[in-house]
This record gives sequence, C-alpha cells and structure tokens, in this order.
Amino acid sequence: MSDSSLKNKFDFILVEPSHPGNIGATARAIKNMGFQNLSLINPKNFPNDEAFYRAKGAKDILENVKIYEDLSAPIKDATLIFGTSARTRTIPWPTKTSSELSIILKKALESSNAKICFIFGREISGLSNDELQMCDYHIKIPTDEDFSSINLSHAVQIISYVLKMELDNINSIQEIKEEIPTFLENEHLIDHFDVVMKKIDFYDQENPKQVKTRMRRLVKRLQPDKLETGILRGFLAKIEQILNKKN
Repeated sequence: MSDSSLKNKFDFILVEPSHPGNIGATARAIKNMGFQNLSLINPKNFPNDEAFYRAKGAKDILENVKIYEDLSAPIKDATLIFGTSARTRTIPWPTKTSSELSIILKKALESSNAKICFIFGREISGLSNDELQMCDYHIKIPTDEDFSSINLSHAVQIISYVLKMELDNINSIQEIKEEIPTFLENEHLIDHFDVVMKKIDFYDQENPKQVKTRMRRLVKRLQPDKLETGILRGFLAKIEQILNKKN
C-alpha cells in the first residue's frame, strides 16, 4: 500500500475552532507531513481570508475542507478515534501518549475499512467530556506539568509529525478483507446494552452512576471485532426475547 493511500485513511477534525488563523495553520501543518483530510465542526469564522493567508501553500486543503454541524457526522464510519486533551477527567478514558501509537496504528490500518480520526478541541476549553467519550483513546502530548497548554495548530503539527514518523517506520501493511466495527456500530452495541440493562432493572435510572459511560469505556477499551460485536448483539437480543415472553 502506498504512503499516500495510508495517509488518506486519516482525518484531522477541529471542534468549533474560533480563530481562522489556526485553521489555516492546521492545514499547513498536516500538508507538511503529507496528510490531506481536514474537517471542521461549527467553525466560528470560516471561510476567512486569514485562514487562507496562514495556510500558505496548503490552500488546497482548505478548499477541500469538510464542514459539519456536529461531531458524530464525520466519525460515524471511523474505525479508530483519538481525542486530544491536556486535561484528565473524572472518569479517565483509555490514554496513550503520542509516542505509543505504533502497534495500535498498524493493527488499525490492516483493516480494509480503516478510517482513523484525530479530534482536537476548542482553543479555550478543549473537548467536552461527552466528546472525549466518543473516542477510543484519549491521547496526550507529553508536556511540562506546569504549562501543558499547547496552541491548536502546534498540537496538530506535533501529532501529524509523530504519525508521519510512525508510518515511515512501518515496513509494510498487508490489508486484510476483514472489516472492524465503526463508531456507529459500536454506539449501537452500547445502546443495546443500555436498553437491556434498563429492562432488567440493572441500575436505578434516577441515579445511574454513569453506568452507560463506563459501559462505553469498556467497549472502547476491548475493541471487539465485527464477529464479536455480532455475538454480543445476538446475546442481548436473546435476553430481550426471553424477557418479552415472560411479559
């Protein structure tokens, strides 16, 4: 598989960027490293001349940028999603540093339907908890503990550089026909678990104690393949069938 074909499987997503200059600088950053796919979620000020000025020779990236109203749209077909954030959370998400990507990336790229997304949050507040929980991994860039905030386009530059180095070091990718579940398919599985848990009164709906969030974290961490996902959905459907007979 060619280098350009591999890089085309990656999408860089900016959530509600407020400064057009950062959008342009991001386009320049990813093109420097050979990537081309950029998506924006509700940009505050785009299209904008400053974005194109800051993009320099990467204006083609901005001309082909995809704009969405919500985050679920560009990641629905994603098979691996990383959310970048400097903040730790009350319910910690499976976390990797930018230097721990090699094995995960190679496995993901072997799938015939591979689509890998890197999500970057707002300049001021980053990603919300709900947005981070849509990701498979929380990725952190190692920084000084006393000053961990990184400019948006600089964070994109660091991640895209690390990705390029990782891809350059992968000797070969043998694409297999087996597909892996997409974000949307995993969400259907999580929702199915939640429906069944409610039907058997597994948890108090008035005081859920983040049961669904922890179930989502479990599925993200285990990353079942399509066959395993089908088995779990079938198991849940059988439980529903038994419950319906009793009623």
